[in-house]
Amino acid sequence: MASIRDVAKEAGVSIATVSRVINGRETVAAHLRQQVMEAVNRCEYAPAVGVRTQHAVALIYTGPFTPGSPYDSACIDGMVEAMRGSQHDLTIVDIRRDKARGETFRQFFARKGICGAVLRSTAAERDIVEQIADEGLPIVVLGDHFHRPGLPFIFSESAAASRQAIEHLLSLGHTRIAFAACEREDGDHRDRFEAYRSTLESRGLLYPDLIGRIPPHRLDGEKLIRNLMGMPDRPTAVFIADPLVAVGAINEAHKMGVKIPEDLSIVGFDDTDMRTLIYPKMTAICQDSRMLGQVAFERLLARIAGSEAEATTARKQTAWLEINETTAPPPEIAYHVLPNRTRLATAPRVG
Repeated sequence: MASIRDVAKEAGVSIATVSRVINGRETVAAHLRQQVMEAVNRCEYAPAVGVRTQHAVALIYTGPFTPGSPYDSACIDGMVEAMRGSQHDLTIVDIRRDKARGETFRQFFARKGICGAVLRSTAAERDIVEQIADEGLPIVVLGDHFHRPGLPFIFSESAAASRQAIEHLLSLGHTRIAFAACEREDGDHRDRFEAYRSTLESRGLLYPDLIGRIPPHRLDGEKLIRNLMGMPDRPTAVFIADPLVAVGAINEAHKMGVKIPEDLSIVGFDDTDMRTLIYPKMTAICQDSRMLGQVAFERLLARIAGSEAEATTARKQTAWLEINETTAPPPEIAYHVLPNRTRLATAPRVG
């Protein structure tokens, strides 16, 4: 096995320079950093991590950090529960900040004392997931899913429940049903949208002007309800595929004087028990995100130990539709409601 002395000789620099480069110091000139990393790769050198051993399991966000979202918070809670029953620690790692230019992921994991990682990613960062997988490192992907033989994905299958939700609204008589999803595309949100699209398209009721993607925040839910209620031919129902957006929409509806569900029916999404904490109790597609985090951690430990056969996906849970108090038949008159609570009557309609 190559030593740091071998790398220094190969690169034609001092051992101290090699040490600074592999520890991510920014005091080394760019050309020397590149020179050292090329030598590291040629020597297949894995830097020692001192007294640390590789017992840490990392949670890695390949894109935006979202630990405060209901989904992530619940998943992390589940991972912590699984961690406490193991001999491993859980650490959150920032690869964009800490991974040195030219450093392989295997070298990065070794330097950080990481033995495996749970990856949180969106469709925009799948190339990073592929790179880590190509190096043969123990990883599982949480939330997103796509076709990659041998790479385990931990997610809740929500397409069937999403179709049930749209069918529920159709059975109530709604014909103009809006859709609002997170602007960050991933396998979960793609499944929900596809269920919405295919179900309404088969009935000839798919309207592009009723489809939107917005940031996954409560304030954006407030904007959503104001926009929907002011549309010329507004919807009488909306499927909101993000929990915080749904909460923001329902709270803003109360401020505006929009009656839920008499004026507008809402189907939301719930990662925990948020549907029970708002009024009216929200009709929602539900999943146990805490369990997903626990399964992800345990699945990763099995891969680290080499006790799990290769598999493409791991569908440990199926989402379910829970019908509560935010859905009802469409109003006979679909009033426009302005932010100042002014109600403007439109022509009578059904759906």
